Amino acid sequence: MPTSGIAVVGVNHRTAPLDVRERFAHSAHEVPRALERVLEAGAGGGVLLSTCNRTEFYLADPSESVAAAVWRVLSERLGDGREASAYGYATRDRDAVRHLYRVSAGLDSMILGESQIQGQVREAWEASRAQAGPVLHRLFQTALLVGSRVRAETALGAGAASAPSAAVALAEKIFGSLAGRQAVILGAGDVAELAATCLVGEGMSVTFVANRTYERAKLLAEQLGTR
Repeated sequence: MPTSGIAVVGVNHRTAPLDVRERFAHSAHEVPRALERVLEAGAGGGVLLSTCNRTEFYLADPSESVAAAVWRVLSERLGDGREASAYGYATRDRDAVRHLYRVSAGLDSMILGESQIQGQVREAWEASRAQAGPVLHRLFQTALLVGSRVRAETALGAGAASAPSAAVALAEKIFGSLAGRQAVILGAGDVAELAATCLVGEGMSVTFVANRTYERAKLLAEQLGTR
């Protein structure tokens, strides 16, 4: 597959602390406008992958000014004068393709081999479909196939495959059976929801959900039947 004219610009859990990554995170409805602004700087297509651990713009045929446009978009989300580029990276061509393959396979995750990222890659591609263009459509199709083959043909995904499931496994080692115990969930995003699901699956009850945004905490609490 040709790799000329592909770039990735962004941040992840290795380059930025959690509070910074939270500011960079884009919800699905914010993706089209963010990509529009970046593509206006000169690119043939774009996909925005945004999770709790990474925010990455994948770009086809990018001009020299595109990376600067990405950093402007992200710097605005910091809102305090800091430059987003201080927390990020940019790679091109074969290195950019290799990076996405590693992401999709779970090799670039906080928990090696975690399974959630492959679904997030697919969701990012679908959310960006109208702006991705043919080169990135092909790239993301291939990346998803690579991720599937890695999980099918290696033992990478064996054992705990996400940060919440790893945390629950550790809690069981420390406290023994979790059945009948109570838990408080701090946060109401995707990771918090997954953590709550893991805890409930072990027989625990979630008694309280705390989050900076009341509406999201209320929504998760209602899903869990708590407060």
